[in-house]
Parts: sequence; structure tokens; C-alpha cells
Amino acid sequence: MAAPTPARPVLTHLLVALFGMGSWAAVNGIWVELPVVVKELPEAAAFQGLLLLLPPPPSVPTGELGSGLQVGAPGAEEEVEESSPLQEPPSQAAGTTPGPDPKAYQLLSARSACLLGLLAATNALTNGVLPAVQSFSCLPYGRLAYHLAVVLGSAANPLACFLAMGVLCRSLAGLGGLSLLGVFCGGYLMALAVLSPCPPLVGTSAGVVLVVLSWVLCLGVFSYVKVAASSLLHGGGRPALLAAGVAIQVGSLLGAVAMFPPTSIYHVFHSRKDCADPCDS
Repeated sequence: MAAPTPARPVLTHLLVALFGMGSWAAVNGIWVELPVVVKELPEAAAFQGLLLLLPPPPSVPTGELGSGLQVGAPGAEEEVEESSPLQEPPSQAAGTTPGPDPKAYQLLSARSACLLGLLAATNALTNGVLPAVQSFSCLPYGRLAYHLAVVLGSAANPLACFLAMGVLCRSLAGLGGLSLLGVFCGGYLMALAVLSPCPPLVGTSAGVVLVVLSWVLCLGVFSYVKVAASSLLHGGGRPALLAAGVAIQVGSLLGAVAMFPPTSIYHVFHSRKDCADPCDS
């Protein structure tokens, strides 16, 4: 069988990269527009809780090239498997006797279970719980604070991912410590949302700085933890990547569903009115 031409792997990787960039560009583009459209929508601050119910784009490969993207002609499974640039070269599999895959057993270890738990928990917080209350925690401090928190928080995500590419924490204790830092910042933001429309330091510059810094730090830390956990699971092969993708999607779904009733049905959180000052004593 003829070896694949070098142009095909380059084109395949380019298409995969464009697919991933296009998905997240659309998601972040919509999210950055929220400070502008929230005040015009009937749902007001609760609109973010409704938006979170939309399915997120896949962020971890699950053994294939991605949903909706196929390489090769239908009906040629064996040839595609041998020549696909994202699969193991056939030279590694030729001449070997099939046996138990040691990578499959790595998913049953306590370390892998903790990494999968971190992925599920961090995605539940960053893709479901915290974004649902972002408007409630920021709007009492003004539109500028809300805008800065959304824009800078979205920028912290890729910056943390690039940081993980150069400086990767491989210690489970280190990732746990970073997760606790993110939980601390998230707890502060949740407290601000609960106390809305009159949170602490409202009407002061210190309050604006704290809420924006908390959002940037929280999203940045959790993004780093997610990338680090996914990178550590990458050594387990396709089963580990599949489990990581499932953990990400399940965590995001649980977080979004859990926050839908308090934000959109029971109205536990209250937004600040532009024409009134309920904090004026």
C-alpha cells in the first residue's frame, strides 16, 4: 500500500484546528456580547442560565477526528485506519501478538479517577454553575465591571491553556491546591450573587477590582487545571481521552441543569435595577 502523501496530514490537522477554533470563537463571541444584550432582553440577568443549556462544543478528542469530520472514503475502514495521521503507525502494531492493553487498566487507578473527577467538577463550575450567576455578581458594581469580567475572563482561558503547554503541573496535590484556590474565588463570586443587589463594597472601586480579579483568577485557574488533567490522561490512550470527554460533557451538563431552577424558575438571585438604588439606606 502506498504511503500517504505529506500534504494530507497537514490538511487534516489544519481542518481539525479550524474546526476547534471556529467552535470556540463562536462560543466566546456570543459570551462577550452578553453585557450589551442582557439589559435589553426580557430574561435580563437570568438569560445566562438559559444560554448554558445549549450543548458545548467538544473540547477533548474521543478517539475520532471530531463530530461531523471524517477522513477517507466510506467503506474503506481498514485502509483509513492504516493511513490516518491521527492514529498509531501500523509499524507499531505489525508483528505483535494481541494482548491486554496496559493503558486500559490505567483508567481504574485512583490517580486517573481523581483526574476525571477534577475534570468533571471544574467543567461543572466553569461551564454551568459560575457563568449562570456571573451577571448577578457583576451587575451591582456596574456595566463596566460586568464587561471587564466577561472579556478578561474569556481571555484568561486561552492564556492559561498556553501556560500549561510550557509549565505543566504533574502533581495531583498541586492540581488539588489550584482547584481549592479556584473554589475559593468561586465561593466569593457565588456569595456576591447571593447578596445581589447589595453585595459588599458596592459603589466603590475596590469592589469592581475584586469582582473582576476574582473572575479572571477563577476562570484562569480552572482552565489550567482542566488542561493539565487532560494532558496527564492523554498517556492512557484513546480510552482515557474518551473518559475525559465524557467527564467534561457530563460535568458541564450537571452544572447547567443544577443552576437552571434557581436562576430561571425560583429566582433565588436578584438583579440590580438601573433606575433604583435598593442599597441606599
